[in-house]
Amino acid sequence: MTRILATGSIDRTMPKNTASMKVGRLLEVRAAAGYRTPADVDAIFGEIGAALGRLPAGAEHVTVVDWRQCPLMAPEAAQHMLRMIASVNANTLRSAALASDSSPTAVLQFVRVIRDANLPDRKLFVRSDELRDWLAEVLTPAEAARLDEFLAESPNG
Repeated sequence: MTRILATGSIDRTMPKNTASMKVGRLLEVRAAAGYRTPADVDAIFGEIGAALGRLPAGAEHVTVVDWRQCPLMAPEAAQHMLRMIASVNANTLRSAALASDSSPTAVLQFVRVIRDANLPDRKLFVRSDELRDWLAEVLTPAEAARLDEFLAESPNG
């Protein structure tokens, strides 16, 4: 990814997948680099595990995932993603992913991963306002405000 910084210089940083918790129980995940291998999936789940490790034992979290820039996953990465997502079902109160409807094949892949992860309170959205409304039902005011900030931030960093 290339972008022009405010200083006029060129930023050639590569897109990254990130996971963090900035406010309360809201786990924020961005998948800008995509997942080409199971190792890519392991890397993001390492970040997810570190973020969730700051919560009290057994505490539930709410996840928001920005998949708008995520390219189609390699089949073995998608299968591994499915297993890893399912592994956090027990402590997930709700999970919402935002995808771009400009990539129908990727959206179908995301739908399958979410469906097969087998958590009824995990959904895929292509409209950020619908995602926000659904997650806000279970968020504190501070978490909802942070969700708004997350959704307003550029997916490119």
